[in-house]
Amino acid sequence: MKKLLFVQILAWAVFAAGAQAQSLSPQVVASGGGYAQAGGYSLSYTVGEPVTATLASGSNILTQGFHQPDFQSIVKLLAKVYLEGAYNGAGMNTTLATLPAFPLAQPYNTAPWNYTGTEQVASLPANVVDWLFVELRDATFTPVSGGKRAVFLLSDGTLRDVDGTPGASFTGAVPGNYYVIMRHRNHLAVMSASQIGLPNATAYDFTTTAAQAFGPAQQKSLAGGAFGMYAGELDANGVFSVADFNFYAVTGSQTNVYNDADANLDKQVTVADFNLYQPNASVIGITQVRY
Repeated sequence: MKKLLFVQILAWAVFAAGAQAQSLSPQVVASGGGYAQAGGYSLSYTVGEPVTATLASGSNILTQGFHQPDFQSIVKLLAKVYLEGAYNGAGMNTTLATLPAFPLAQPYNTAPWNYTGTEQVASLPANVVDWLFVELRDATFTPVSGGKRAVFLLSDGTLRDVDGTPGASFTGAVPGNYYVIMRHRNHLAVMSASQIGLPNATAYDFTTTAAQAFGPAQQKSLAGGAFGMYAGELDANGVFSVADFNFYAVTGSQTNVYNDADANLDKQVTVADFNLYQPNASVIGITQVRY
């Protein structure tokens, strides 16, 4: 009877998670439990009674007991974006990733982002340009629960999650339509021109036209007919101003550094970074990306 009851509860929870996009939190005092993830869902469960029977079939095991399920959806975003500073006419340079000081943990845990995510890796994947910070917004441009993620940007403009899979995985966000914001340490953030249905099987491509970004003139025309995020927005507040120049000026010339003043991502802070900032100095980001 207990086995049948558990199966019924589990089936109901799966239906509720998929059909109603809800997350159920454990509300019991447990003597045991566990966690599993498959496809687009994760499952945390608790056991509140002594084990009396275990059923096994292949790699699947079901243990009798009082289980309280906690389902979380995992929403995947596939996207492509270029950074003006790293762009080389066909893709982006990966010079920065050769630094011993290249961070293995996400670098957006300081102002103005103040992101508390724990994304990190033991080693870098191939073709890394830099870390990127991605946000989801709802139809009113309001940030959504579970809608922030730091991922790697690869030389072809695609995203790579820290778990090694393509795209960005948002744990806790539910499937739906979202505006997507792409942020980088020293480039002007952009937001998708329209809501994107997530998870998406085809990448949203910011690089094909300036109109892929919300608002007028929010991407720069690059060589070869591509478009990318404006370089030199060094304080990352969403507006090019004299504050960005001041950020560059007080940094001074540096070599072999991972520094926000390095707008072209070549490991150096030189006049080349100022030359990227200067023609972009009057550009203003849309309200939704400003801090």
